[in-house]
Amino acid sequence: MAIYDHKYGDLPYFRVFRAWGGTEYQEYVRIKRSRKAAYNKAKAIDEKLAQRQKAYYTAQAYTKEFHMRPDGRIRGVRRIIVRRKGRNPTEVFELRINIPWEDDIRRTTLSIDVHGFDKAFNMAVEKVAEWYGLASDSEAKKAMKASYDVYRLQTDPQANTDKPVKANKQQAEKESSAVQKAKDEIGSFAERLLGDIKKFTGSKK
Repeated sequence: MAIYDHKYGDLPYFRVFRAWGGTEYQEYVRIKRSRKAAYNKAKAIDEKLAQRQKAYYTAQAYTKEFHMRPDGRIRGVRRIIVRRKGRNPTEVFELRINIPWEDDIRRTTLSIDVHGFDKAFNMAVEKVAEWYGLASDSEAKKAMKASYDVYRLQTDPQANTDKPVKANKQQAEKESSAVQKAKDEIGSFAERLLGDIKKFTGSKK
């Protein structure tokens, strides 16, 4: 519903507003003697705009540009590693699809470890196509299938997550150890150098 109370000066209105394709659509309904009658009129206008909005997004959903990102991945499909306390890390395809004409976001995960990469990838494409109602021979579905190598060659699955990845603990420990070793070597060298200087100058301090 996209109906809002609005006032122009002291005159009350219902403002009906929707936007799609970069264009805003709005109409105003004057509230006179009956607020209910004005609201019903605004609701009828909103329903017509909603139908036009859905028709636009439905048409867009059949284009490959709607589903594909510039980097070749499918919008809403990520290859990630799921880590849960007390369980082994699991590599999955995570689907989080925001279908424009639906209120709820559709979600699911498909295990790469269980199904294997090829099957899990195909299941992800089929699921997205099912949710959008895409035909098997549609350009959008063909484009999604063509992203196989992009996901297959992904060397760091965690790079697609929205949250920053924590540094690997072992790597951090190695780096810390290397830094400390360098500091110790520098300190040892400085002590030897100072000793040589004392011997050369005959200082006992």
